[in-house]
This record gives sequence, structure tokens and C-alpha cells, in this order.
Amino acid sequence: MVAAVIAVAVVAGAVLAVEWMRPLVLPARQQRPNESQQAANRISPSETKLGEGARPVDGFRQTDPQREGRTVAGDSAEIPAVDNHRSWAEVDDPTKDGWDTEAFSDQANQQLKHIGKLIAGAEGIDPARIASLIAPDFTCAALLPEDLSTVFEDPALKVERGSLVPAAKGSQRNSKPRQLYREANGFVQALRAAASPFRVARDVRFKFKVFRVQLSPQDVSTRQYFAVWGRTETGMVEQHATWVVHWSSDATGKPPRLRSIDVEDFEQVTTRQHGGAMFADCTQSILGNNPSYQSQFLRGYNHWLERIQETRYFTLLGTPGISVGDVNGDGLDDLYVCQETRLPNRLFIHQPDGSARDESEQRTVDWLESSRSALLVDLDNDSDQDLVVAVLGGVAVAENDGQGQFSLRDVVATMEDTMSLSAADYDQDGRLDLYVCVYYENDLLLSDDASVASGLLGVDAGPIYDSQDGGSNRLLRNEISAAGNWQLRDVTREVGLDVGNYGHSFAAVWEDYDNDGDQDLYVANDFGVNNLYRNDQLEDGTRRFVEVSAEAGVQDRAFGMSASWADYNRDGWMDLYVANMYSAAGNRVTFQPRFKSHVEPEIKQRFQYMARGNTLLRNSADGRFVDVSAAAAVMMGRWSWSSIFLDVNNDGWEDLFVTNGFVTNDDTGDL
Repeated sequence: MVAAVIAVAVVAGAVLAVEWMRPLVLPARQQRPNESQQAANRISPSETKLGEGARPVDGFRQTDPQREGRTVAGDSAEIPAVDNHRSWAEVDDPTKDGWDTEAFSDQANQQLKHIGKLIAGAEGIDPARIASLIAPDFTCAALLPEDLSTVFEDPALKVERGSLVPAAKGSQRNSKPRQLYREANGFVQALRAAASPFRVARDVRFKFKVFRVQLSPQDVSTRQYFAVWGRTETGMVEQHATWVVHWSSDATGKPPRLRSIDVEDFEQVTTRQHGGAMFADCTQSILGNNPSYQSQFLRGYNHWLERIQETRYFTLLGTPGISVGDVNGDGLDDLYVCQETRLPNRLFIHQPDGSARDESEQRTVDWLESSRSALLVDLDNDSDQDLVVAVLGGVAVAENDGQGQFSLRDVVATMEDTMSLSAADYDQDGRLDLYVCVYYENDLLLSDDASVASGLLGVDAGPIYDSQDGGSNRLLRNEISAAGNWQLRDVTREVGLDVGNYGHSFAAVWEDYDNDGDQDLYVANDFGVNNLYRNDQLEDGTRRFVEVSAEAGVQDRAFGMSASWADYNRDGWMDLYVANMYSAAGNRVTFQPRFKSHVEPEIKQRFQYMARGNTLLRNSADGRFVDVSAAAAVMMGRWSWSSIFLDVNNDGWEDLFVTNGFVTNDDTGDL
């Protein structure tokens, strides 16, 4: 029987909440067949308190033979010596390093914020307010196109597009002469027209992102994304556009002034949903009556960062996952939520009134280990949802008794820094197998001097676009027997998944991309090459994975955060969307002539690619994929995390949903 323990944390002299919490302890069990052969691949019962600082057995700390003697090609890292005597203001001042373009970007952003406030209605639009923003000879075309064309419309959504960029010579596009607005009075007219859709809107917000700066003695120009959105009585109005701004600037240090504005790729989306957006945040109404919601879920990242005791792992905070499934067979989906180390995981049982009740302790799944992700899947084929949780150093597996009561059956050892889980029947034996993603390599994470500096990936392992010092992922074959012997065996090397298995893996997704009837595997890796493993059946009936990312054209050498499969163009072949990180600063800097001016153009282009954002890869039905990201306009997903295809408006076509963001409070140094 598991004994409960009381935990009292003291930080800066203050006693924090006292709570009954359950350590993850594997129950006593009989010796399994071939137990001695599996000793190097699993944690013994006495070592399963992973949160207590226990480390995997030696079999999981050795260096992967596939990685011994590996060399890294490409541009070496350029990390300047750190001057600890410089203030943060000096370190964060781009002019100290000769980056005048970055200094100008900061100045332009401040001026553009004034323009955004005018359009959003936060300030009145009159000549006096804009006189200090524009040059005497200012001109612009309409900021809101007069002849928008409707490209999509259904009962819920209307999408209109337009462009005001002058047409190329000989082109029929935009053949209608443009009306130009001049000087302060003309700019007032253009701004009032642009603000008209938001005149009766509330909660209006806007955002500029400067992604290109060009400085020359003759001209200074910037390119930036502009987004503005607000809530109306009948729904939402949202606009996205690219502005090309030319500036007037001098050496006096005064803020630059706008000389002209051209608008590209304008899009306006109107939702027809009474009261606002298509989706409503119902978190509080569903979870709000649970004490854990108030005391734990409503706390921000910084709150727990300041209180967590295991500071060696503090960089891992903020990554826990969730899983949805019907654990008690009542036809209602329940919710399992992972939490940071020393905060108990939560199982919320769906109630008939739509709320969810925290029953984590009653169902014995309020584990304390640093939990990264979870799956609710039927591992033993008894028609109920078992629970799998990736914890620091292993995978915890719990059996469901059919009524939603769980019994911990095993903790399978992996490398320490587990991330996401995915399940598929890769060998078609009728049982779901598990794939475990790992980010850091053990030696890095568990070194005695591990610190925040360890997060500067690519420093010791070559360039950041080809980092090869990540952890090793694991494929666990489901060998649970009808007699109730729960066993998940590591077959990573046996099936060929050890090839290229050294990325900083965030997520993996299974799909039959080549339409041969079995599940293939795509792995999204941070700081480098992603992996595509084709699942092949050999003549003897066994399975072997072949790494084909290069020949398939899906390496997507960037900041891989997640991936999702769908047949977005309905041609019968599954396509792939990969979420990365769009960086406006990266786009500005990497396109400057002085950025890595000593390297080959190909190397510089790799850095530019890493900053560009997300990738959509169309399946060509011949084993290869074509990058259609720009044509589909799906690259700028901001700092992306999870991504998924889903049909939002039930029209039979797959749409894309991308989560993004990082620092949610004000941070002037945020990229």
C-alpha cells in the first residue's frame, strides 16, 4: 500500500501550501520472464521514486555507439566572451555592437505604436496628433482597400483580401489608379477609413512586427506585419497586412518620421458569432469549483519558478501536457493534466452538468514526478483507457480497471529529459506501441554544473541548425500478455530507429504517408534536422524503419516544436505541417549584409530559414514532399508550439490551429 506523505516547502521564510501528495512507486511484482535481460532497460522497484533524485541504471547513461566519433560540419559557433562588468542596458543596446538596423527597428516600432493606437481608437485621429509622426512630404495609398474581394464565405466566416501595391509594368493587376493621401490632412483621412471597421468594436488590440530593415544613404525602409482585431456585437473583425514604410531620418537622434506607406497582402476576416469569437474560454466554468484550479492552475510560470525546490531542472517548467479520454466508461471525456515537479498531476472527471471534478487522489494518479506528457489509450485491449505518463527519466504505465480506477503497473526507464508521447501499432500485431521523445542528453542535464547556460544549445555541438547533442528517443513495443503480464520492451535499435536519433525532440506523429498500409513516423526536433522514418516490412515479416527525411525533402532544418498530418488538399495523400518559431528579429538580422559575412551563402541561408516560421509540406505521391508554405500563407505562426489540423467550420476542408507565445507579461527585450 502506498503511504501518503506531507510536503512542506519553505521559501524565503514563508511556508507554502501543505498537501497530501503521492510519490510514484511501482508495486511489488513477481519476476518477469527474461527479467535479467531487461535489467538495463527498466527501473527496479527501489529506484522508481524518480522525483527523489534517483537516476536511471547505467544501461541508460552510456554513450550511444551511433554517436561516437561523430563530427559536425558547417559553420562553427561564434560565442563572444562574456563581460560580466557590463550592465544589462549596455548588453541590450544594439548600437554598442554596430547593429544600427536593430536600433532603427526599435525607433520605428515606437512610431508605429502611435499609428496602431490611432487605428485601434485609443486616441483621437486629428492632424495635431500625427504631425510629429510624418514627414512634410508624406504620402500613402488607402490603408483599407476600397475594392476588397471575397475569397471565402460561409454562415460563420467571411474572408476578404486586397492589395494596394502598384502593379508591375504590363500587369493588369491593380490597373485602377490609386488614390494618394498627402501630408497630415490626407493621412487623417486614410487613418479614419482604416479605423472604420473598429468604430463600434470593443477590446480592440493591435500588433506591429518589423521583420526587415534596409538602411542606405539614400533611403531607410522597413517591412512589417500589422494585425488589428476587435469584438463587435455580431462577432469579430480581424485584419492582417504587410506594410512597406519609407522613413525620413537624420543624425540628430530624433525619432524617424514616416515618408510613405504602401500596403501589401491585406486580409480582413469577419466572424458571425453573436457576442464575439467562434470559441469561448470555458476553463473557469468547467474547472473553477476545484481547489486545485484556484491554488495551482491560476498561478503563472514565474510563481512556481520562484518556489520550485529542484532548481537544476527549472528550465523544464512550463512544458507539462494534457490528455483527454473517457476513463470511467460513461461516454463523457475526462481530462488528465500533468504538472511541474512536486505539484500533483490532476484527473478531472466530466460531470453530467458539463463541469469537471478533481478526483486525482481517489483514482491514485496524483503523482508528484515532473510530468511532461500523458496519453489515455487502451494498451491491454480490454476496451478501457489506460494511462501513460512521461516523467523525468521514464514512462509510468497504469492499468484502468474499467471504472476509472488506476493501478501502476510499470515505470519503464528512458533517458532523463522526456517530452511528448505518441502511440501507434507499428508492427500490426493489434497492440498499441509507444514512442517517447527526449530533449536533452543525460550527460548534459545531469552534470554537476548544469545551469541555465546549459540551455545554450549548439554551442558545444556545432551550429544551431544542425545540433546533434540531444537525447535518444525510445520506441517501446507493447508485449502485454493476455495473462496480465505488463511489459513494454525497448526496441529502438532493433527496428532501426537509432539512426539519426540525437535531436532535441519535442514531438512525434505517426501516419501512413506512403499509403502502403503501415504507420510511418515523423519526429520534430529543435535546433536542427527533423526525422522521417519509413516503416518497411522485411521478407521475414519483421519491421524495419528507414530514415528518409533528406530524400523525401522534409528535414525542415529549424526549431521543430510540433507536427501534424492531414490531407489538406484532399488528393488522397497525407500532407505535413511543422510548427517552428517565427522570429522578426531573426528575419531582420540574418538578411543584413554584415551578418556572417565571412561564410558561404548556403550557411547564411540556413540561418534565414530558421527564422522564417512554420512549414507546410505537400505530399507528391512519389515519396517526396514539396514546400508550399509561402503559397499557402502559413509560415507566420509567431513563436509556435503545438499545431494541429482540424475542420473548424465543418466544410470538409482541414484548417490549421497553431498555439503560440512565450512571455505573456510585458518584456521590452522579448524578440
